[in-house]
Amino acid sequence: MKPLQFDEILDLVQYEKRRKAVREELIALKARRRLPLNGYLTLLFENRRTAWYQIQEMVRAERMVEEEAIRGELAAYGPLVPGPGEWKATLFIEIPDEARLKEMLPRLVGVEQSVYAKVADLLVPAAGEEGRSREDYTSTVHYLMWSLPDAALEALRAGAPLSFGSSLPYSACEVTAPATLREELLSDLSG
Repeated sequence: MKPLQFDEILDLVQYEKRRKAVREELIALKARRRLPLNGYLTLLFENRRTAWYQIQEMVRAERMVEEEAIRGELAAYGPLVPGPGEWKATLFIEIPDEARLKEMLPRLVGVEQSVYAKVADLLVPAAGEEGRSREDYTSTVHYLMWSLPDAALEALRAGAPLSFGSSLPYSACEVTAPATLREELLSDLSG
């Protein structure tokens, strides 16, 4: 996918005029790109549109008008756009009860290195962003990236089963990707 450019970011007035329609579109898009792995781990697969939306919403929320500040958001969220042969996702740890969350976060240290994609019988580990886990604690948000080998790409295009999971002992799980997500991810690989 082509990286996002500064001139694609709308100013506050332009975005506000389009926001209602854009928001509806993105809610539907994210629903197709979301995959719950278990009761508290959820993947949201990113693309140009989801990254663009994140930047637009940050610009809106912070009422940014200065080019430098907007470029800062582009630098922060632009890397969510996958490159050739890649998938990128945000991994959310979603535990609404604060006491339970505090209990679980130490058990989930390293979760960002445990997530994988499985194409037929080929495991493709995700690479997690460094610095989101410490020895005794992990963040509730992680950014993951899969670099798919040619064998996985060929198998996917030939219709091989696709699933995602976590091998971390405390959160071990594996979920088959629904057809709508599979279509989205194949589309991402096509550019």
